[in-house]
Amino acid sequence: MYDIKPTINKLLEEIVGEDSVSDAYPEDFNNLPHISFYEQSNNDYLKKGPELLTEIVIQIDIWHNRSTGALAQQVNNKMNSIGFRREFMRDIPDPNVKHKTMRFKGIVDKRSLLVYQ
Repeated sequence: MYDIKPTINKLLEEIVGEDSVSDAYPEDFNNLPHISFYEQSNNDYLKKGPELLTEIVIQIDIWHNRSTGALAQQVNNKMNSIGFRREFMRDIPDPNVKHKTMRFKGIVDKRSLLVYQ
């Protein structure tokens, strides 16, 4: 297992600030924009011997009262900068708030911390 969440939290804070990033669903929608992220999976990639490669899938949700496009581009650039690649992105219909969900995947080599696809 490799814990990538502190790294991702720091990258997302560089976009919207410390108070606007969480690893949980937003408590309220009064302080937008907000970015939340969740670890969807964290698995031993080789499944034999000691775990050297960890496959990680991260979901990132952007919440905004106007538009999610510019923030989505920044999130994509930040995640690409650490080797994670977007495998899914979609606008989520909601009459009260703009919501975009994104999913990123990478395989982390725990020895070198390089990220592969």
